[in-house]
Amino acid sequence: MRYPFAETLLRIGRRDKKVILMTGDLGFNLFEPLQKELGPRFINAGVAEHNMISAAAGLAYAGFQPWVYSIAPFVTIKVLEEIRNDVCIGKRDVKVIGLGGGFDYAIAGATHHMLNDIALMGSLPDMHIFTPGFPEDVAFVVSAMHILQGPAYLRLTKAEKVNLPYVSYKPCRNILKGERVTVIVLGSVIGKVAPSLNRLKQRPDIFLVTEIPFTMPKSLIESIRKTGKVLIIEEHVEVGGLGQYVNSLIRTEKLDLSGFDHLFVKGYISKKYGSRDFYLEENGFSSSHIAQKIKELL
Repeated sequence: MRYPFAETLLRIGRRDKKVILMTGDLGFNLFEPLQKELGPRFINAGVAEHNMISAAAGLAYAGFQPWVYSIAPFVTIKVLEEIRNDVCIGKRDVKVIGLGGGFDYAIAGATHHMLNDIALMGSLPDMHIFTPGFPEDVAFVVSAMHILQGPAYLRLTKAEKVNLPYVSYKPCRNILKGERVTVIVLGSVIGKVAPSLNRLKQRPDIFLVTEIPFTMPKSLIESIRKTGKVLIIEEHVEVGGLGQYVNSLIRTEKLDLSGFDHLFVKGYISKKYGSRDFYLEENGFSSSHIAQKIKELL
């Protein structure tokens, strides 16, 4: 997803001279066109993320719109105090781009994994979170972030080819119509959910969430009322993620459930290093396990 991000920001940066891209020494073989186009508005801040966030807040105070880019844990958990104090409390127009949400950095290990960024960033005042599900979402998301006045966080992940028809972008949208179970998926882990459908005789009603906070659309409310059963799937820990957020919305809407399940990341079960697929599989994100979770609710 980083390629459509760079392409879209390049188009926006040509038009809007207030856009600044700040990178924590990342983006080689990606940001060269942006560096050429933006000139002094392209800043390699080096491996100094605390300073980068505070400098971005200062630039926003001066009327610019800084976009801060680094590996996800380095621009979330590592610098959470600076984001809270310098960006969010003053509602500065700073866009934080976290590359490699979830287990994307795989063999690099736990220091480079980001499994609780939604919880951390969602706890900050006025922070809007974007989690694209498909590469096609990225242009819409970046454009929306550009228009949005105030702090925003973009969780960029590796995109997988998903054998589902693309549905026009919305913060929460029905990407596959089905029955008996409402499945709500956060962002790009939809790439792991789609193959599980081949193991099912009946298709569930699948919704994809790509922004938090979001207003529960009428179609989702109607789906839950019809099925009475909900499965939430996210490449994130249980606390502070989509599951708790949707649970709150369900209570607000006074929706009755006869079945509920939540598939979330539990951590490093085997204590071994491996690929993203390895981590996800031992956390229960294989197509067979996802299919089983859905069958149990049918």
